[in-house]
Amino acid sequence: MAEGAAIEVSPSTADTWSERCHAEISAAARNASSFAEKRLSPRYPATNAALIRTEFGNPVSCTLVDRSEGGARLKVLSVLGIPEAFVLCVGAEQLRVRVAWRSPSEIGVAFVVE
Repeated sequence: MAEGAAIEVSPSTADTWSERCHAEISAAARNASSFAEKRLSPRYPATNAALIRTEFGNPVSCTLVDRSEGGARLKVLSVLGIPEAFVLCVGAEQLRVRVAWRSPSEIGVAFVVE
């Protein structure tokens, strides 16, 4: 294909693709309402700077996005290299946590009760 050449899409293909996308989004919206809240306590917004301390390596900077009695959501540059369990340092607090879920830039953690 020559540089700068446009890809032509036939109207029938675009309509089919558009209709399929609309149907998938509508189905996802209907299913979203059926998800039950799994948290035992409500989350509260936060914007605290925090550190992820592991057994090996340097601490990783993160931001506390929200927090509940049982866990927290952290914003990180990358989840790569962050282990399943670590110590989360927020101010003077040092909290043992385990990873509950991950996305490319966030980690949900549960506080470990000792």
